[in-house]
Amino acid sequence: MVALLALLAGCNGVKISKTMLKMVLSASMKTSPELFYADSCDKKIGVQYVEDGDPNQVLDIYYADKAVRKDAVLVDIHGGFYVAGRRENNRSFASVFLKEGYDVVLLEYRLNDGKRDVADELADCAAGLDYLANNAAELGLNKDRMFLTGDSAGGHLALYMAEGAMDKAVPVRPAAFAPLGVLINCPAYDFATFGDSDSFTASALEWFIGPRYQDREWMTSMSPRTFLGSYSGPLLVSTCTNDFIRSQSLLIQQDCDSQARPLDFVDIASDDRKVDHVHNVTKPDLPESQEVNSRMIAFMDNCLKNAL
Repeated sequence: MVALLALLAGCNGVKISKTMLKMVLSASMKTSPELFYADSCDKKIGVQYVEDGDPNQVLDIYYADKAVRKDAVLVDIHGGFYVAGRRENNRSFASVFLKEGYDVVLLEYRLNDGKRDVADELADCAAGLDYLANNAAELGLNKDRMFLTGDSAGGHLALYMAEGAMDKAVPVRPAAFAPLGVLINCPAYDFATFGDSDSFTASALEWFIGPRYQDREWMTSMSPRTFLGSYSGPLLVSTCTNDFIRSQSLLIQQDCDSQARPLDFVDIASDDRKVDHVHNVTKPDLPESQEVNSRMIAFMDNCLKNAL
């Protein structure tokens, strides 16, 4: 993976910072095969959510065992700094929730390639979510009991979709999908300020954001922070000491406090280097990861209880 990044950087004239490398690699890490309980579940793989669409406009649906099934769904949007990551990398993460009775959907979207940008990724997510809502009965899913999660860049995409589901002023939004709750892990949040960061060169910004990275108004319109007040539903955010974009999660906490809105905030204190950015997704067997994922399950269980 490192060699591939180096090749991409050389071809595009991109200077890859340590921050960028960490974010891309975190989306490509794999866990041991024995954690892939999802593979043994009933499933639908590669379901197209756009008719005659791109090969990456697909999703995978995993169904929980009938003995424990809660008739509720967790839709997961993977991270990868907008240029990397695959839905299937999150199968071990999905396995945690399948064992607890939640159906899980892993959503794929077209990555930024220098021509497409974050708005296109958001549009794909909106199309995928609307497909689930509009075809829920046929797919054997309950559209009224759907939760939305995402990690890193996927956390940005997930929160933005939830905001758009409640506010028609959000530029890119789903029309039919509405989550019962949102759970995001180590998310990108204040997207507009990425262009102000000394961590990224202009070529790097263009690489992972797209050609409109210099348009401050557009960057602000793509930022979940801009529309946080639009989403009034239950929200869980997780981060940890070694999350190198922990400041983004702390900003969410700060903004929720200033708006006097409830937030389930999970901040894992650990000096263990393994407990890092999106650890509960890439390394769900760690004790600290189990703590985060248990909090996620309790959060969703409580939302279902309150929805009765």
